[in-house]
Amino acid sequence: MNQQQKAKIDLFFSGFSERYKNNSEYFVEISFDFTSGRKTYSGKILSTDEKFEYRFSGKRTAEDLPLALSFLLEDLMKYDSAVVRYKERGLTTELLADGKNVKIVKREEVNEVSSAPSAKSEYQIDLRKASELMTALGYCDKDGKLRNDMIRKYNQTNHILSLISDLFVGKNDITIVDCACGKSYLSFVLNYFLWEEKRIRAHFVCIDISPKVIQASKEIARRLGYTNMEFICEDLRTYESDFHPDAVISLHACDTATDMALGYALRHRAESIICVPCCHKELLKQYKIEDFEPITSHGVFRARLNDLITDGLRAMKLESEGYDVRCVEFCSPIDTPKNLLISAKKVSNENRKMKEKYYDLLSDWSVRPSLEYYAALPTELD
Repeated sequence: MNQQQKAKIDLFFSGFSERYKNNSEYFVEISFDFTSGRKTYSGKILSTDEKFEYRFSGKRTAEDLPLALSFLLEDLMKYDSAVVRYKERGLTTELLADGKNVKIVKREEVNEVSSAPSAKSEYQIDLRKASELMTALGYCDKDGKLRNDMIRKYNQTNHILSLISDLFVGKNDITIVDCACGKSYLSFVLNYFLWEEKRIRAHFVCIDISPKVIQASKEIARRLGYTNMEFICEDLRTYESDFHPDAVISLHACDTATDMALGYALRHRAESIICVPCCHKELLKQYKIEDFEPITSHGVFRARLNDLITDGLRAMKLESEGYDVRCVEFCSPIDTPKNLLISAKKVSNENRKMKEKYYDLLSDWSVRPSLEYYAALPTELD
């Protein structure tokens, strides 16, 4: 190759360096093939411990990517043609160079699997494209086929994404906190969806009290190369952060764990909140509504009304704190009876009228939800 080709290649490599600078958490590797006559020689550039390893005819270490790319350019010029692949999660950018042309081609990563089901437009997660993720999470078997016992969960996941995606429109470089994350299913899927479908950069902080599930989540993130996620084993009742999260999510946190998550979101003035409550116990023995006593004397009716009261008061609390709140059933009760999605977006400092109504109901019904306590705790931001 000649000097004119070298200048063009160097310019494209500068673009690779800039892309890495902006999206380093999504970088996978750079691979390349050099051709001379009928022979092809391959190599890679890998990121290791904040340095770069250039693997071609031995190994060389570079302090940064521009230096590693300079090694690559030096070797590339000795061959007739070259293909250089800059790979990040979900996207590969190829540089094709020979003695006549230098061009860039972008290719989305698609995992070819047999009998990939239901890649319909209404699904937010295409199993064919996301087979590595969905297999790691247990949605799919090793052949990329959706497992029968995970069909309902797959439907739930897609419905949630369809209902919350508008909360992230126009956003970038966001921080999402997953409270009582469990196995972090929603965070992993949302991580994939935001970057590989919407090209939105996000950092995830996942909190749970169980060391076992935190370790399992760390292992899945390592296998997938999801370096933009951190997992913290801590009690939500004591966990604090020194930042305002862009979004707080909580999926099926049991009973007052949902209130801990909402309390954290309110204390830290989260811009968006996404919550799917689970079982409800706290207010069952607290609430007193005289007009309903003939009905609530039946335990099953009292329990059902308790569910409505608990989540209704949660929604009112969020509205009183200046959030625009939506409460919808995100999937069929056949998929899960715990199918209420509460989503909220901060629109003002507070809603005084709603706050007055909210506290009047607490007084009238003789209830004191845990959310009141968790929302009032001091924070490092105070």
